[in-house]
Amino acid sequence: MKYVVRRILALIITMIMVSFLAFAAFHIISGDPARAILGMNATEKQLAILRQEMGLDKPFLVQYINWLFGFFTGNLGVSYSYRQPVAALIMPKLKVTLLMVLISFVIIIICSLPLGLRAAQKSGGRLDWLRTTIVQLCMAVPAFFLSILVSYIFGIIFKFFTPGDFPKIEKDLAGAVRYLFFAAVCIAIPRIAMAVRMLKSTIIEEMEKDYVRTAISRGNDRAEVLKKHVLKNSLVPTITFLGQTMAEIVGGSIVVEQVFGVPGMGRFLVASISNRDYPVVEALVVILAFWVILSGTLADLINQKIDPRLKLGGRA
Repeated sequence: MKYVVRRILALIITMIMVSFLAFAAFHIISGDPARAILGMNATEKQLAILRQEMGLDKPFLVQYINWLFGFFTGNLGVSYSYRQPVAALIMPKLKVTLLMVLISFVIIIICSLPLGLRAAQKSGGRLDWLRTTIVQLCMAVPAFFLSILVSYIFGIIFKFFTPGDFPKIEKDLAGAVRYLFFAAVCIAIPRIAMAVRMLKSTIIEEMEKDYVRTAISRGNDRAEVLKKHVLKNSLVPTITFLGQTMAEIVGGSIVVEQVFGVPGMGRFLVASISNRDYPVVEALVVILAFWVILSGTLADLINQKIDPRLKLGGRA
């Protein structure tokens, strides 16, 4: 329990530090937000009124505390480009991205664990070279090429979905899931290959340890020893990798969203950076940072549950 509390506290402290750095950086970069919103023709009186409404007339630390409180209450400021609340702009795109990430991660879990176990069991066999070649190929293929290929084959030729015509989640959830499934596959394939290779090598290394040899020499079935003992001990580095993967999927989705025409957070971030819409970029950076830190924390907590010897800072 103490380990869980320390990990949660570490997550909170890290998030506060990240949010402060992001706020400070964009506070400097954005210059005068009131001028950016009202334009160069605004009078000093108009600028002063807007600065007061936005709280820009207050000291920096007060502005940060107000922004941080607003972040947790859903008030993320006003977009320079759209003149709308940032939260209202982000939420629909966040739903799309999170749904795609969830589908992609489920595909990775379902495919990588049994394939990695199978690859380890059949290591050194006649078809091992073929499996290794396929894994290396899947790892090497860029996501944008996979996206173009999948979009052309399943969208244009077989017409399982219409590329660029993404249905709204609120109106057609099943259609949105079907559309996102193909995008999620493109994100998942390289990461499945990496997870399979890691799990295979970890299991093979674990199988060479003394406790496994002893268990097998006592007449225990090799497959049973593999599933009951070796697999559990091999999961720690794999879960760590999957935690990193869950964090990286959001970043990797940017290119895939562009190809498939998915109105997600990645496309919105690129557009906001191009438009220098700093309140939107600032909010998205903090959300992405939270996702990365949360992914790592969850992986650590799961690993500690599997192996209680793992503690924060390496202490038992």
